[in-house]
Amino acid sequence: MRRWLLRPLALLTTTTALLLNTSTSTSSSISTAHDLPALLSFKSLITKDPLGALSSWTINSSSNGSTHGFCSWTGVKCSRTHPGHVMALRLQGIGLSGTISPFLGNLSRLRVLDLSNNKLEGQIPPSLGNCFALRRLNLSFNSLSSAIPPAMGNLSKLVVLSIRKNNISGTIPPSFADLATVTVFSIASNYVHGQIPPWLGNLTALKDLNVEDNMMSGHVPPALSKLTNLRFLFLGTNNLQGLIPPVLFNMSSLERFDFESNQLSGSLPQDIGSTLPNLKEFSLFYNKFKGQIPSSLSNISSLERIVLHGNRFHGRIPSNIGQNGCLTVFVLGKNELQATESRDWDFLTSLANCSSLSTVDLQLNNLSGILPNSISNLSQKLETLQVGGNQIAGHIPTGIGRYYKLTVLEFADNLFTGTIPSDIGKLSNLRNLFLFQNRYHGEIPLSLGNMSQLNKLILSNNNLEGSIPATFGNLTELISLDLSSNLLSGQIPEEVMSISSLAVFLNLSNNLLDGPITPHVGQLVNLAIMDLSSNKLSSAIPNTLGSCIELQFLYLQGNLLHGQIPKEFMALRGLEELDLSNNNLSGPVPEFLESFQLLKNLNLSFNQLSGPVPDTGIFSNASIVSLTSNGMLCGGPVFFHFPACPYLAPDKL
Repeated sequence: MRRWLLRPLALLTTTTALLLNTSTSTSSSISTAHDLPALLSFKSLITKDPLGALSSWTINSSSNGSTHGFCSWTGVKCSRTHPGHVMALRLQGIGLSGTISPFLGNLSRLRVLDLSNNKLEGQIPPSLGNCFALRRLNLSFNSLSSAIPPAMGNLSKLVVLSIRKNNISGTIPPSFADLATVTVFSIASNYVHGQIPPWLGNLTALKDLNVEDNMMSGHVPPALSKLTNLRFLFLGTNNLQGLIPPVLFNMSSLERFDFESNQLSGSLPQDIGSTLPNLKEFSLFYNKFKGQIPSSLSNISSLERIVLHGNRFHGRIPSNIGQNGCLTVFVLGKNELQATESRDWDFLTSLANCSSLSTVDLQLNNLSGILPNSISNLSQKLETLQVGGNQIAGHIPTGIGRYYKLTVLEFADNLFTGTIPSDIGKLSNLRNLFLFQNRYHGEIPLSLGNMSQLNKLILSNNNLEGSIPATFGNLTELISLDLSSNLLSGQIPEEVMSISSLAVFLNLSNNLLDGPITPHVGQLVNLAIMDLSSNKLSSAIPNTLGSCIELQFLYLQGNLLHGQIPKEFMALRGLEELDLSNNNLSGPVPEFLESFQLLKNLNLSFNQLSGPVPDTGIFSNASIVSLTSNGMLCGGPVFFHFPACPYLAPDKL
């Protein structure tokens, strides 16, 4: 028996030592001599076991008349042909914290080690390279760090290697070139750097190669084309550049082709539909590809996902792109694609064949002309529809309301006219509705208040008129509301000022709103940005506004507000910008503003404020404070150029 297998473990109990001393020369006792201590060492380095999964890992429970009772411990499976030897250790997804014991390297018969989905830290023990029988090693979704141990290249029988989603650094060890039997190689979502080794092309058993979301650089090696069994190739979210080697487009076994978020360039071969016949996912999201989208993509009968967002593709979208009927995701946003004539929109008719289509993204292109009614004939499973940032004209088809699963509807920044169809109010699952920067007119449909799941409602920069619907008070999940730069009139409904879920912004600026700011505004206790500027709001600023303690930006300028600045504003210490200019406010400049340390812009100009100006804190910085064109201000720092305040004797105060 090799001495290194019997090294004493400081953290093991005296009982374990006695067990070792009384072991026989049988196979089971030999295994007990190093398998049991290895397991106990593993347990000793676990600092948290929230589910109590290792509570059965005690020597008493291993007794029961047997020297290898540990085979019944949670997560432990022993070999039938080699009794007492641990064959598999599966402890995935149970929230374990701590480090991995190097003594696991003594488990000479171990075939499966799965510690994934825990909270393990520290390095991967190099001693795992001694587990020569290992077939499956899964350490993914932990917080392991340091470099990949080169000794793991000794695992010549390894079939699955997954260490994705950790904090691993360094490069891919050259010793991994000896992993001839590996079929799954995943180091995704780490900090691995360096170039993709060409010798990966020699691991011809590979079916799944995933190095995405790392810091890999350089070019994509042509040698990867030798992986004739490869089904999944994920190289996305790295720093790769240059051309994709043409030979990679001939890898007919590929099902997933993901090179997104790199600096890759070039154009796509026009015959890609015949050279990659088994493709299910094709993603080049955020690269520098140009040229036209090959119409042959429509010939791939299995293709489900086309993701080409963020490139420089131009020309027309192939009219038959959806003829296979299998597309679920169609993402072409942020390119230079064109549509000028009605026939250029024929691809929508083709997409209507795709009964499981869930995402259509055409935003930020050069699409123009009239949006055809066929946009409302797509799959009822549609969840995302984005056509914003183009030059599309026409009306929103009323049939949009049939997409009952829709969560994102984005028609913003186009040339749409007409009214907003009340049909949209049927979209009960909608989370985001973006219709800003168009030419919509008429009133806001009351039915929009039926979309109870809505998070963001942006209708700004249109010609909408009438009053703000009180039905918006039903939008209890709303975090952002922007109705700015329209022709809305009337009072702000108290129902809107009572939407306590508003947390990001409320922007009603540049309208024709009048009347008072309702005291209900104090219910917006989570709001960060409020902009009611450039309206005709009157009366005093409600004291309840001081309850909105999460405010960072408050804009009330350009109204008809009067009275004093409420002393309750003292509670708004998170303010970074406060603009009350161009109103009819009177009274003193509040001294408490001196201590607002986060304030970067205070504009109280063009009011009727009077009295002494504070001279410390933010008021000592001329670039922060504007007090011009007020009534009877005096004192303050010299750069304000206000007259000195008259001295009043104490008995005159």
